[in-house]
Amino acid sequence: MTPYYEQDGITVYVADCMDVLPHLERVDHVITDPPYDAKTHAGARYGFGETCSEIAFAPLVSVEETTKALLASARAWVVAFCSVEMLGDYARAGGSHWVRTGFWRRINGVPQFTGDRPGQPGEGIAILHSGLVKKKWNGNGRHAFWEYPIVSNGPHPTTKPLPLMKELVALFTDPGDLILDPFAGSLTTAVAAKHLGRRCIAIEREERFAEAGVKRLAQMVMAL
Repeated sequence: MTPYYEQDGITVYVADCMDVLPHLERVDHVITDPPYDAKTHAGARYGFGETCSEIAFAPLVSVEETTKALLASARAWVVAFCSVEMLGDYARAGGSHWVRTGFWRRINGVPQFTGDRPGQPGEGIAILHSGLVKKKWNGNGRHAFWEYPIVSNGPHPTTKPLPLMKELVALFTDPGDLILDPFAGSLTTAVAAKHLGRRCIAIEREERFAEAGVKRLAQMVMAL
């Protein structure tokens, strides 16, 4: 398969990741934001109350299938964003590979618009490990808890904050490591990896988002 972009240790494919993953060798780590459950996407809001209805999210693959594919792709860490309600599904699917529940508190998140229940304070982060190498991370004993504002009017409706992704890359990987993001959106994980001197394989099924991400990469100077 021919990459859409390949430069400075960053490789981008425009394709369904489930078609690409079987052809890749294992990477060091996976850091990604898979599609959430259908109910979450149907009710999702970003920015100032806009819906995510205009984005054609990847066909939802079961958490079990997604977890299996991600663990089969990594030698070490698998870090995946998910709705809080999905954390138990990832824990069950991960079995002995499950390590920890992480949480991103969205400090400027939108309220519950109906007003009849508490608002969602943030997103879960499922943290698993393949077990092929010894567990190691660069955060010592700190908690798996991060506080960053959401991105409004980003290049993708669910764009993750670059400072958050840079911190995750710095904590879970080392310089020169190869990271995989199979649900890459506008390539924020790849941008963070390039900032910090890591390599990255990013897979995004919609060319418009991959193109936006490549433009972000082109504006950078590679980390020394």
